[in-house]
Amino acid sequence: MGRPTIPDEIKAKKGTLKPNRIKKNQPIVEKITFDEIKVPSYLNIYGKKFYLKFSELMINKGVLSNFDLESLGLLSSEYGKYIEAQLKLKKEGYTTIGTNKNGSQYEMVSPYINIASTAFKNYNSLISKFGLTPSDRSKLTVQYNEEITDEKTLDNF
Repeated sequence: MGRPTIPDEIKAKKGTLKPNRIKKNQPIVEKITFDEIKVPSYLNIYGKKFYLKFSELMINKGVLSNFDLESLGLLSSEYGKYIEAQLKLKKEGYTTIGTNKNGSQYEMVSPYINIASTAFKNYNSLISKFGLTPSDRSKLTVQYNEEITDEKTLDNF
């Protein structure tokens, strides 16, 4: 398998987009406004808060479209699962008491450890698709609208 294709929009933000490599006949993706956002009902409270916060950030940056909402829902779901599992671990501890078929009890690792671990892995995988890991952010360039003027002249010496 080759490298995954990087959208032209991300290449433009990174500063690596070359005119001869722009893909022709790309679908036009309409950006959305915060008023159009509907939080999925399957998210827990932590996922819903994350969904709203993250969608607002992405809309303000101009990179969220209708096509991204399902992926954002999955990302928010994994975030919510992770936070919920961490809170359960904090409250109940990292071990629990299990009972086997014979009725005897034994101490075992809490199932929330596995839930948190899986949610964290899924979250990290999805967040890189949005370009939000520290290494992905370091590749982006920021364009400022203000002109930078050099105020140093020979008169200042």
